[in-house]
Amino acid sequence: MTAQAVIYTDGACIGSGGNCPGGYAAVILIGDEERLVTGRSASTTNTAMELMGAIAALEALPPGLSASIHTDSHYVVSGATERLPWWRSRGWRIVKGGKLANRDLWQRLAALIQERPVSWVWLKGHAGDRRNEQAHTLAYAQAQQANEHSKLGKR
Repeated sequence: MTAQAVIYTDGACIGSGGNCPGGYAAVILIGDEERLVTGRSASTTNTAMELMGAIAALEALPPGLSASIHTDSHYVVSGATERLPWWRSRGWRIVKGGKLANRDLWQRLAALIQERPVSWVWLKGHAGDRRNEQAHTLAYAQAQQANEHSKLGKR
């Protein structure tokens, strides 16, 4: 049997509307091994952090290892499975020719999913899935740390 990474990701922000402190996390399961990947940004959006959870997880995998990514983000799942080919074929523009939000992150994710088989699973958030809750807790802790760091910088 070929190994596969089973990944749970999440992103979080303190506040809304953009330019907020945020964090992301991924719980990566490969066989009996569990790896955690986390990160944060002082000024970001929740959607960017959701994307970064998936990006950071794929970047942490051995080359060519297939992955199943579980996330509570419709934005990430529908973007990766339905919209990405369309955006790429139209020069990374949205329907009316406008700019694609998080274009740099979508391009980064597109390159990573070309390197390996990736399946996407949407999970209902905060519905008791242990690994999804773990990813959320880690992402929110990163957002809190980013928030504390930004407060220290404003003093």
